[in-house]
Amino acid sequence: MANSILNAGELDGAVASLIDASRAVGHRGCYLECAHHVEEVFRQEFDTSHCSVTSEAGAELARAENAYDHLSLPVMDLVAKALEHDDWCQRLKAILDPPEMVELSDEEETAGDDGDGDGDGDKPGDDDGDKHE
Repeated sequence: MANSILNAGELDGAVASLIDASRAVGHRGCYLECAHHVEEVFRQEFDTSHCSVTSEAGAELARAENAYDHLSLPVMDLVAKALEHDDWCQRLKAILDPPEMVELSDEEETAGDDGDGDGDGDKPGDDDGDKHE
């Protein structure tokens, strides 16, 4: 169950946004702190307009935090619905460990289909003893 939650694409996106926004805020904060030290040493104002991170970084971090805090994962909705039933354990197993689907290649799909709709693979006119005359 933990892997299904941790591997959710929605969670990956929210965490990536949060990391990017927090790095930007940290970068801006360190840049401004460094500029402050330069101002103290040289006793003149340092131009901080060169910082590549805008003052909107804090607002972006707040948006990323809000998105993370209110994240909804579809797998959690499925889990909550499964827990409402008496056979919740079997339902959870079906959600978290679904049967493996095998995709057939075009060649495999057409190998058993002769186009007559009966699925026997016999070509019209083939006499292999399965037809009664």
